[in-house]
Amino acid sequence: MTIKLCNSNTILVVEDEPLIRLMIAEALQDEGFQVVEAGSGDEALAVMESGTAVDLVFADVRMPGTLDGIALMSRLRETRPDLKLAVASGYSPDWPSPNLVDVFIGKPYDVSRAVMRLKALLDCETGPVN
Repeated sequence: MTIKLCNSNTILVVEDEPLIRLMIAEALQDEGFQVVEAGSGDEALAVMESGTAVDLVFADVRMPGTLDGIALMSRLRETRPDLKLAVASGYSPDWPSPNLVDVFIGKPYDVSRAVMRLKALLDCETGPVN
């Protein structure tokens, strides 16, 4: 079994709280991931529609704008069924489609544990960072 290096993966981090977004983005970059950031579901959808290559979307559930995290995930699941999807929330995952996403991470989360779960979802290993 061949495991790909994490630096071949791009993660779109969607979080409206700048400090949380920065913290998780830096931790993912430290693990070798390419990271694209968005502050809302609307911004994230624009990134995805721009053709940017993304392997995983990690989004907060509650965000401002026309698309919260769940609406964003629903839209992405329809258009990119192969895309890995993970959400974070301080609320229980009681929404109508609990199987909509691949991973649910409760808030507040430990950044290193969240990174480990995302790495496992992408089935990759840390490699040299260029």
